Amino acid sequence: MLELLTRLGLPANLSAQGGTIDDALVWTHILMVILFLFWAPFFIYTLIRFRKSKNPNASYKGIRSHFSNYMEGGVAVFEVVLLLGFAFPAWELRVNEVPPAADAEIVRVVAQQFKWNVHYPGPDGEFGRTDVSLINDEVLNFIGLDYESETAKDDILPPQGHLHLPVDKPAIIQLSTRDVIHSFSIPVMRVKQDVIPGMRIPVWFEPTQTGSWEIACAQLCGNSHYEMKGYIHIHTQKGYDAFMDALSIVNEIDDYDLTFEADKKLNKVIKFLRAGDAETAESFAVEAKSLAKIALQEKEEMGEEDEWEDWDEWE
Repeated sequence: MLELLTRLGLPANLSAQGGTIDDALVWTHILMVILFLFWAPFFIYTLIRFRKSKNPNASYKGIRSHFSNYMEGGVAVFEVVLLLGFAFPAWELRVNEVPPAADAEIVRVVAQQFKWNVHYPGPDGEFGRTDVSLINDEVLNFIGLDYESETAKDDILPPQGHLHLPVDKPAIIQLSTRDVIHSFSIPVMRVKQDVIPGMRIPVWFEPTQTGSWEIACAQLCGNSHYEMKGYIHIHTQKGYDAFMDALSIVNEIDDYDLTFEADKKLNKVIKFLRAGDAETAESFAVEAKSLAKIALQEKEEMGEEDEWEDWDEWE
């Protein structure tokens, strides 16, 4: 049945926890097929058997058989089994058995009309302070990050809509929104969670395959809802570490004239992940990190030269 559902459009499951959800989907569809095979012929039979030409006078006694009651009871039992045997265990696994923070990659995703903003804590492992009063789209501060906060100085903010994670490691995504209700949906990870204003809601999964896939908003959130999509990029662990280090340095330099070579390599990482070539993507991530370090050294040297020029002018 799962193979049939896949042929009919169900995305492949690429998360360690998705199997329980797929089991529930399979048994739900089996129940629907059984109901269809029984009720559809019965419905056609009743249309023919009780048509007006054969039954000109209404019967006020009705059918005395209890067959339909037995059928309805059987369906109810099947549904209880689905709930107790599949749905509840899957829900408990996803909600109560959250992996320890020390063993997981923790990322914040802030929704807005009509983008996904991704926020990493940086090397110190702590998220910088955010405040809605600091939100300013004109200066690209989409989440209201307080850059004066000590813990915010090393935070990493990739381009909007791009979520990067390592393979075979649990990821805890802390969801929030700065406007209306959205729904964070990654079908291949079997993840879909409503994002509610005023709340920070965690959702977790463990990717099992490298590559790139789409993130969708599964809740109508405005007139440009169709534009609200992003991408999840799953790297090898080495590639992920190098990519995030490079991105951190590029953000620190904040000068495209110095970092454009590293940026080009980072774009190639995404290109090869989308093509399913994680090894090549990893090598480009390592190159991007090296180029970013060179750019940082150049900026530091430029800063020292500027200091000497200022000193000469003062004399």
